[in-house]
Amino acid sequence: MDDVTFNPGSFFDNVDKFANSFGYQNAAIAIELAMISWPSPEERDSFIIGITGEDVKGGNEKNYIKRNF
Repeated sequence: MDDVTFNPGSFFDNVDKFANSFGYQNAAIAIELAMISWPSPEERDSFIIGITGEDVKGGNEKNYIKRNF
């Protein structure tokens, strides 16, 4: 269940950051890049900044639904 709740670097977090940064018209590449096991969220963000030339877009922990399992 780890990937359906917010954790930095989780699949859900990666999809959010890639889709928002690349635009939803590039959803296919966003999903593919989200499946990569990034060494850290910082390295993922550096990759996004290098491609887009802009700050990473997407939510943060406050924007995600919290669940108590």
